[in-house]
Amino acid sequence: MARVLHYRLYGMPEHRLERLHDQFGVLASARGWRCGEPWVASSQSRGLFQMEFFRHLKNEEGKGLSAAGFVKMAGDETDALIITIFMRDLSAEYRIHTSIRDEDHPLAKLRRLDFASGRLPSGQSLEDVLAKRPVIKKVEGERIFFYPPTFRLHSQGPPSPEWAYALCGIRAYAPTLLEAEQEALKILRGFGHLGA
Repeated sequence: MARVLHYRLYGMPEHRLERLHDQFGVLASARGWRCGEPWVASSQSRGLFQMEFFRHLKNEEGKGLSAAGFVKMAGDETDALIITIFMRDLSAEYRIHTSIRDEDHPLAKLRRLDFASGRLPSGQSLEDVLAKRPVIKKVEGERIFFYPPTFRLHSQGPPSPEWAYALCGIRAYAPTLLEAEQEALKILRGFGHLGA
């Protein structure tokens, strides 16, 4: 059975839900997803599946639940990481509580992540606890390495404020993981055209 990543948003004002749906739409169209496009259901949803999904969850979890959704993972951890960062950013922007549940995540400590106003329950930022090693994505037989801002190439080197990425002997930086992925894929396509 495929891994499923569940996400929930709590305490969002009703008048902000339309914008939230728009933000999910922008995220869904921003890149190609192996896991299927992220979506959200709330009291503003008009599709039958989304309305029933949200109604059942609201009955289980109570008034605090504002919106929810899930995606079936398809072996691309970059998908899960981008959704995690997105949920963290929504939590910070709206000053709300968000939760991500991944019951089949191979690391038990990462099966549930909660954010309150963009911070973990410990008060740390997500970047403080991200693995200090690269995230590797395979595309068309090539490996793309994404390095979180906390990654240090040398033990004495300062951390970068941006995401680094490396492929085909090229290393560059971008402000966000999503932008780093987009730039790396452009470079990969460019090399593909040169080799054709």
